[in-house]
Amino acid sequence: GQRPALGDHQLQTAKKLSKGIRPVLGGLEQIQFYNLHTLMTRCWDTKPEKRPGATQCVRLMQEPSFSCLKYLLSCDSHSQLFLSQLQGSSTVFWHGNNEDRTYSIVNVEKGQVEVKRMSCPGSRISCQMKIQNTLWMATEEQEMFIYSLKDMCPLSQPQKQLSCPAVITCLFYVPATAQSLAKVFAGMSDGLVVVYSLMDDLPLEGETYLCSHTLNKTVFGLKDSDLRQQPFPVKSMSLVSSGSQLWFSNGPGLLVIDSLSLQAIRRLEPYKPPSSIVSIATSFSLWGEEAVWTLDDHTNTLLLFHAASYQLCATYYCGDINPIRDVFPVQHPVRITMAAAEDVITKIQNKDAEWTDGGVTVIHSEESGIQIIQHQDSLTDYCSLEPPELDYLINCVGCVPVDVGGSNRDQDQQRTASTVSGAAETPLLLQAFTLLPVNGTLWIPRRGGDVMIINMQSHANQLKGCVAAVLSPPGLSSLGTLEEAALVANNTVVCGFQKDSEWSLVVWRAWGCCDLEVFYQSWEKLSHLEASMRRRR
Repeated sequence: GQRPALGDHQLQTAKKLSKGIRPVLGGLEQIQFYNLHTLMTRCWDTKPEKRPGATQCVRLMQEPSFSCLKYLLSCDSHSQLFLSQLQGSSTVFWHGNNEDRTYSIVNVEKGQVEVKRMSCPGSRISCQMKIQNTLWMATEEQEMFIYSLKDMCPLSQPQKQLSCPAVITCLFYVPATAQSLAKVFAGMSDGLVVVYSLMDDLPLEGETYLCSHTLNKTVFGLKDSDLRQQPFPVKSMSLVSSGSQLWFSNGPGLLVIDSLSLQAIRRLEPYKPPSSIVSIATSFSLWGEEAVWTLDDHTNTLLLFHAASYQLCATYYCGDINPIRDVFPVQHPVRITMAAAEDVITKIQNKDAEWTDGGVTVIHSEESGIQIIQHQDSLTDYCSLEPPELDYLINCVGCVPVDVGGSNRDQDQQRTASTVSGAAETPLLLQAFTLLPVNGTLWIPRRGGDVMIINMQSHANQLKGCVAAVLSPPGLSSLGTLEEAALVANNTVVCGFQKDSEWSLVVWRAWGCCDLEVFYQSWEKLSHLEASMRRRR
């Protein structure tokens, strides 16, 4: 950021500098280092009183947002924005309705508008998804249009048009396997899910329908009067267990189906009405095992499940006004604790013994049977079991028990529903609305425009979740409300802000665990060097 000096320049350049003319750095979307670009320009100001001081510059650069932000791009007036990793580096804006409907495409990798106000008549879009060379577009008129994207042709005539029994609210693509064709799962506003089998990216005749209400009633025993039987829109889906299971939202609950046979497997009860799950994401963040994250729209609570056992391992409230360095504990899945407990039982064989592993203590004696004491921060959960009751160990280690086939179904649902207490309604600006797994971290955008980055940290076999960074773009208050966010092209996270009808794109580098570690360690080394230099002076 050093200002251009007058010496050692050609005469023509020296004259320009003396007049206050500074070098042209290029467009912000070309440089893709918005904060450094802006800071250098400020440091080159011809009036010394307008130049930032060294302390202010260092303070700015110490924030992860400084290096992580690529650029900001104003995008004029539009009605809707659609972002998706399947779309690659393209973001699609829609504007207008019926005969006046148009679309624009922005290439976020280049920071350029590639298509502007191209006509495509039709009704308002509810959701869309790109699958290789086709675009699936659902409208609020309960129709699905499938367009070909070959040869960069405009979206004028759809290859196929489908009618739907309700408005489609969620589209999810499942790639082909050795056992089955590729599929598209379409969740609807009334809780219905339609499954299309694909051939050459186009749906075959004979789609399959899954009714959440029917599954809840016939398989999981929910009565029609149950609040969980309302027609909740399907808002999010995710493939789990190497693609063998599909988890999708059903109001405050989760339904798990076999992705091949389409048979219901489980119903989980992570939240209570009136909460609805708005986002589901997966990662391998539980000691290398698969985890499922969920987020709701009422309590603003993030939950972490162990995918193989369906157990709740962690909770975190996303509405903290200053969440940086927040830490939440992550519990071992019970099956790990069960294996350890059984190992102890076989060793002690009716002899008094005590075993401790991290935050769990198992004590066995003839008089009191098996005692399990779990230490969780300042709280201790205590449970005493007789040996025949060992089967109920799962209910005593602070996780969510789910037994969809047993006679204790209603009791299990009552217990699991109480795992998340009703919190006070979160202010809109602090409301998280989606979950983005990014290179080993979890990005959580909030309506106010900041993005929390959660990283899993392991210490002595104990796992904790930590808010490692909170990203905020410059001029946040003037950008409006954060409406959409997605990981695109694997190395970029795009956030779409809307103020009135004007849109702005904030484009971030998709930093993961390693990037954050390098950033913080670099500043730590610099501070040590500075301190040692001061001591030498």
